Amino acid sequence: MVWTIERDEIQRNSNESYNDYFVRLFERKDQYQLTCQDIADLLNCENGENFGESVYRKRWVAFNAGRIYERQKQSSGIVTRILTISDTHVPFQLPKEVFSNYIGKIDILQINGDVVDCFSLSKFDRVYRISPMDEIIQARQYLIELIEYLYPKKVVINFGNHDQRFERYLSKNLDSDVLELMPKTSLELICEDGFHHYDKRNHTKVWYEPLKNIFNDIEVQYIDNWFCQIGQTIFCHPLAFNGQPMKTAEKAMYFFRNEGYEFSSLVMAHTHRIGQYSIGNTDLFEQGCCCDTSKMNYSDGKLVNSQREGFLFLGQDKDGKIIKYKQERLN
Repeated sequence: MVWTIERDEIQRNSNESYNDYFVRLFERKDQYQLTCQDIADLLNCENGENFGESVYRKRWVAFNAGRIYERQKQSSGIVTRILTISDTHVPFQLPKEVFSNYIGKIDILQINGDVVDCFSLSKFDRVYRISPMDEIIQARQYLIELIEYLYPKKVVINFGNHDQRFERYLSKNLDSDVLELMPKTSLELICEDGFHHYDKRNHTKVWYEPLKNIFNDIEVQYIDNWFCQIGQTIFCHPLAFNGQPMKTAEKAMYFFRNEGYEFSSLVMAHTHRIGQYSIGNTDLFEQGCCCDTSKMNYSDGKLVNSQREGFLFLGQDKDGKIIKYKQERLN
């Protein structure tokens, strides 16, 4: 290494963190007349490693790209980026690759109910049978893969009417004393409690860790309710349904207003439709569904509007109000 400037100028300062030193060397690389190999030698001296220059160069490129993206986000006024999906209805879920445009670009992944279909527990005709336990295991694996794929900072999950089929089935078939041992929805097992699968045929017992314990750097928050609020936006999945477009969302808006909630936007799952309009200063959205609707043909012959596959991306400002949104239609 041949130094063309004063050596003291390129040394780490006593009050300088390693990361700040790393950034300073690359930012002032031309000013200091350093090569990437020079920087690698300096950093290796600091951290005791023996990495080649390509390792540090790739780290810098990735760090700087992320920094530029964050600066652009802040300059646009967006503080919180939310991807909200609903109605995956495992085992009818769409592949995670549907959301590929949002990898690494969201702060919160909001899952607005009906994760599990509970197909075998429904009142509808059973075209085929899959056990509730198989659905729960599949749903847990799907959520793990989806979270790892998108890598949000936080995950917020509330339940939907199909998730509640779990409790309704148990209440009809179990004594009330035994029912007290059971959760309200399968999402409690998946997200909060974890569960064992007792395979009686093969005499095996498998433990499935809850989602909240799986990710060290991603917070998974399960809301034990049919709605949640993030900033000035309410995300909800009610039992009520109105056949007219957007009327379910409108009814929900009046419900929450009467209950004293303060919000400026509402996102409605459950309807399997896509739409948006405003009433006064409140924006209403129907976000669509994230399941294969060709396999979810519950309403065949009932002369109802077709289902619409889709999801919603929201950008909130520092006060939690939506300043940008994008509705993704998938069919």
